[in-house]
Amino acid sequence: MGEILATGTHELCGSITAQPDIYQKWMGFVAQHLYTYVPVSLTTHPRFEVQGRARTVEGFTMARFATSAGKCRLQRTNANIASDGRDGYALYVPIRGEMGISQFGREQLVGVGGYGVISAGALANHAKSGDNDTLCFVLPRSFVEERVVHGEDICARPCAMGTGLHNLLIETLHALQKNVWLMTDDELRASLRCIADLALCALRGSADIMPQAAWSVRTTNLARAKRIIRAKMSDPDLKLATIARETGLSLRYLHDLFRDEGRTMWEFLKNERLQRAREILERSSPRSVTVTDVSLECGFTNMSYFSSSFKRAFGVSPRDVLASH
Repeated sequence: MGEILATGTHELCGSITAQPDIYQKWMGFVAQHLYTYVPVSLTTHPRFEVQGRARTVEGFTMARFATSAGKCRLQRTNANIASDGRDGYALYVPIRGEMGISQFGREQLVGVGGYGVISAGALANHAKSGDNDTLCFVLPRSFVEERVVHGEDICARPCAMGTGLHNLLIETLHALQKNVWLMTDDELRASLRCIADLALCALRGSADIMPQAAWSVRTTNLARAKRIIRAKMSDPDLKLATIARETGLSLRYLHDLFRDEGRTMWEFLKNERLQRAREILERSSPRSVTVTDVSLECGFTNMSYFSSSFKRAFGVSPRDVLASH
């Protein structure tokens, strides 16, 4: 796959016979660029080989990885979800071989010419029976939520293989992975957002995705409310009525928009604050900030409430997250 020099990229190549720790490196590569998993079963051949390549910009990731001579089943557990805090959507496109994915009580076998989607914020299983070469396109949760009513409904669903739109998506992702290493960050950022819209368009029949005509009404209103919440969530006195007033919508209508997603507006605000706090803690050190600093920056004035809410959401205390980095 060649050497990668561009910013924000990573490459892994090796054979288990030449590098005894290649399996650990492989799992580290997946954890860094995709999500954390634990192996439920692993059968490796003496010539087990792996190659990986990835580039990430603003929560979007384009990756390609290939393994050979081995069967493997990986599971994403609640402990994984709590430990890495990842909550995007991953679209898998096999170039060679097959992979099985299961989530939300559904199972899907994905082969060449097809693709499958999982949510990193929920329990999931991956399985491969032999050699494989796969593209993975990760979409940020916030991007999907602005366009999809119930994101979990697009996961582990069969796609209409062979149709023009699905073929266009697969061909576009193949072309992207060949050129992603040559683009500037700005070029890649714009390209990934366009391709992500194409992906959700192709998945329209798999979930309750709002029709295009409604994007300018309910989806746009919801997206505007979320942008205002994210921009103002550091204000501890932020009120839901203020959000409604700034969007120019009634509070009751906004409540209905968020309830359509299965949560309240207050729950969304609290979750966004906690996610922001985790991001800050993960990229900081105890020498540069304190847990109190972070909690105040994210709109929490009660330290005890912040710590208990953080641990309930992620399974680890904010102090431990800061200490580990």
